[in-house]
This record gives sequence, C-alpha cells and structure tokens, in this order.
Amino acid sequence: MKNLIELRKKLAAKKDEMRALITTAQTEKRGFTEEEESKFSGMENEARAMEDEIKLEERAQQLAMSSAGTKRTPDDLQHESEFRSFGDMIKTYRENPHDERLKEYREMAMSNNTTGGIFVPPQFSAQLFEVTPETAIVRPRALVIPADENSPDASITFPALDQGAGSNMYGGVEVNWIGEGDDKPETSAKFKDLNLTPHEVAGHIVVTDKLLRNSSAINTIVTRLFRGAISAAEDDAFLYGNGVSKPTGAINSPASVTLPRKTAGTITYIDIVGMLAKAKLGGDLVWSASQSILPQLLTMKDEAGNLIFQPNIANRMTGTLLGYPIRFSENSPILGEASDLVLTDYGYYVIKDGAGIFIQASEHPLFKQNKTIIKAFWNVDGKPWLNGPLKLKNGYEVSPFVKLGIPQP
Repeated sequence: MKNLIELRKKLAAKKDEMRALITTAQTEKRGFTEEEESKFSGMENEARAMEDEIKLEERAQQLAMSSAGTKRTPDDLQHESEFRSFGDMIKTYRENPHDERLKEYREMAMSNNTTGGIFVPPQFSAQLFEVTPETAIVRPRALVIPADENSPDASITFPALDQGAGSNMYGGVEVNWIGEGDDKPETSAKFKDLNLTPHEVAGHIVVTDKLLRNSSAINTIVTRLFRGAISAAEDDAFLYGNGVSKPTGAINSPASVTLPRKTAGTITYIDIVGMLAKAKLGGDLVWSASQSILPQLLTMKDEAGNLIFQPNIANRMTGTLLGYPIRFSENSPILGEASDLVLTDYGYYVIKDGAGIFIQASEHPLFKQNKTIIKAFWNVDGKPWLNGPLKLKNGYEVSPFVKLGIPQP
C-alpha cells in the first residue's frame, strides 16, 4: 500500500508550482511565454497522473478494508492511511482525537502557532475555497498570492504605482519623442510600498452529535455551509473592510471614486451611465448590487424606452448591465445608501493568503444538548493595488472602483 498523505503532498506541491507560474504572469500583467506555456502544460500532465494514482490507491485501500471484513484501528498495519473526506476528518477529530492520522496535521498547526486545532490538508481546504465568479465576487477575479510554505503569515511588501499629486495613471512614467541629437529627458516611476499582512478570521457552526457520526452527511453539509460563509465573509472584507485587523476594502479605499446619485433613495439610468463613465475601462468590470434595487432595476428603461436589464431569472438572476455582468451581494447596503450599486475591476485588487484552514471541535459548551461546535479559521489580507484614482492625460479622473453615493447637498 502506498502512503496517500505523501501522494497528496506531492500533488499539492505540484499545484503550488503551477499557481506560482500563473501569479508571476499576472503580477507582470502578461500571458505565458512559450517556455512557461510548455512548462505549465507539462506540470498539468504530471498533476493529472498524480490524481489518477491517488484515485487508484484509494480504491485499493478501500478494497483491502472490505475484503478483510473487520474494522481497522490505528494500531493495525493495514489501517487506512488517509481520511476519505473533510467530514471523515472532522468526525475522527471529534470522536478519536488521538488517531495516528491526525498527528501530522496537529503538528503542522502547532508550527503555525495554532494550538488546540489541526491543519486541514490542501485536498480538503481547497474545497472550502473553491469559489466561482458566480458564488464569490472578489477572489475569483483578484490577483491572489498564495501562502509561502515556510512562513505563510509573514508580511509581504511590493511596489504599487503611486497616483498621488503630480503623477499620472502610469505612476509618473512619461514618454517623449526625441529629436536627433537631443538629450533624453529623465523620468522615473513613482512607487509606494504595498504591505499585506494576513489577518486571522474564524467561523463556527453548531452540529448535532448524531449528524457528526455520519461522516458523509457532515462532509456535504459542513463543506457547503463553510464555503458559503467563507465566500460571504471575504467578499464583505474585500469590498468594505476598513483595514483595521482585516483587509482594506476596494470600495472604502482612497482608490475609489463616488458618483452622487441624482435622487435620494433612487437609482436612475443616468446614475448608471455616470458610473460607467467614471470606471477604468479595458479590464474585467463587474457590477455588484443590493437585491433591494431589483424593483427599480427591472423596470428601468433607457431614453428609447428599452428595458436596460433583462436577467436570466432561471440562472440565479444573472445577466449584464450596460454590457457588464452583475452579481447581487448579501453584503451590499440597502437601496438608497452609498454603495448599494458598485462597478469594479478586481484585477486591481491583491489578496495575500496566509496559513490555514485549521479546525477545532468542542462539545463542552453544548455538552448537555448533544451538540458540537466546529470552528474553522484561516489567515488572509487584501488591498487595492492603487493608492488613488487614475488621472488620464486630459485630466479626467477614473477608477477601477466606482460606487454610487447619496445626492449632493
């Protein structure tokens, strides 16, 4: 029998290499070079081969267990060497905390200064962060820097273009046409340090002990609930966070611009057109909105009398607004408040992942109720790449982060 833990570690390491290639290209705002494309394709083939090997080994171990007809224990040499699912891991952690399979993950948690919990291996934690552009707004569209293997929670600092006074949208870089024999003018880019330090964030869920005994059910339910909660919590922080022990939200950052609405408590076609005019075009813009604006949005018409928003109601109310996708967020302020509608390009937002996910399970607070509290915690930070709006050559100001405000007094 092969060691599934080691096989999955190798697969996770290979995927980290693939992510590093993608991150490098994204950071440099370019696609893959021919050499990188070839290298990435090779790693993809290796990763698929590893996944196939893992699946075969899982089947082999399950067959060995069923053939024996007896329940395996940690002392048995043929004891299953890896957890079948996230639910199986939680169930084991709660019912048999001294299971030998937990030892390594507990040590990994301690090496990250986490006590009383265990590290969730990549094959399971990836499920919790497996969000799509339909289920999360920011993470699938932002530049994500993965956690460093040796010091995952260490701060990272890199240069960001300075759009401050006396600068331009290229951070002070100027291009000049030079006549023959003329001196080349000196120019230098203006940068400011962008520092990202992963902050700890935690969520918890209460489950009955009866449910906890069913590893298949707990895997399905807990994974789904935690994934939704993580997605919502991160979106809220990446959009509206104040930067105090949490990410700096794009909408509340100095890089955003606010367009005052024409009429209090109302969103008009003119407001939407005005927001688009203030947005930095050319990227992957997306609208995010409060569900409370739907009555106005669904009945809004342009000057020719055409409905401007006709969503696919059968597919989670997806659709486009002035050509750009729109997503409805539970975190958005209610109709009439600032930011009930925003237009953003998260290619200008940077996320730094830290250590985690870790889990803890405790029955003590709810022991008499036969319930267990499951806590998941991880570390992450995020900030806009810009420190101010962008100024075009003609002086017109735009931003990748535009919010609809309240009327001017």
